[in-house]
Amino acid sequence: MKPNVSSTMATTTQIFANRENSKHSTGPRTPEGKQASGGNAKTHGLCAIDPVLPHEDRSEYHALLASYQSDFTPTTGHEEFLVSQMAGARWKLDRAERIEIAMFAALESPGDIATTEALMAQAFIEKDTGNGFARLDRYRASLERTYHRCARELRATRKQQNEANSTQAAEKKFEKLLKRMLDSPPPGFAFEPKLVTVDQAGQPTANHAGNNAANRADAAGSSR
Repeated sequence: MKPNVSSTMATTTQIFANRENSKHSTGPRTPEGKQASGGNAKTHGLCAIDPVLPHEDRSEYHALLASYQSDFTPTTGHEEFLVSQMAGARWKLDRAERIEIAMFAALESPGDIATTEALMAQAFIEKDTGNGFARLDRYRASLERTYHRCARELRATRKQQNEANSTQAAEKKFEKLLKRMLDSPPPGFAFEPKLVTVDQAGQPTANHAGNNAANRADAAGSSR
């Protein structure tokens, strides 16, 4: 059965009408409407690129970032990014905690614990207030995931770098030991380099057996 295309897709006339109607949508015109619209930009800032809101102290954020840099000592640009993301998430998590405290404080009835708890219970029952707490919890969970994801990636990056440094250090140590043995061999030992033909994979070729036989013959001759 073929779907009814006319019922699922807008017609050319509808598209043209929608475009014409959109030209008349110029936003709020009255001072009250403009004021209400301007207030839409004043949000919690938990998703903002800049972690510091205008009313917050940027020097305190810089102090937090400096403490993270001191703790993790990033050495690459990627590590700098991860540490800054962790500091930004931590800053926003602290703000989310303050917001939650303020939300609960708005439900308090001073000197009346029973009334306060009843208001808090009612807040979770009512749709609007309950949705506010649930939305705040989702933002907090997202920030926590960002924080822990960056921490895991930072640890993984450090582990890879440490393994690479350990391999390089071991190779350099072996090269020094080999050079020292070649330059000053132990008494009674004579190191004579032998050429061995290898293939593209670094494995000895078929001529390697002949080379071994020649090496053994040279060793027998020197012993006589």
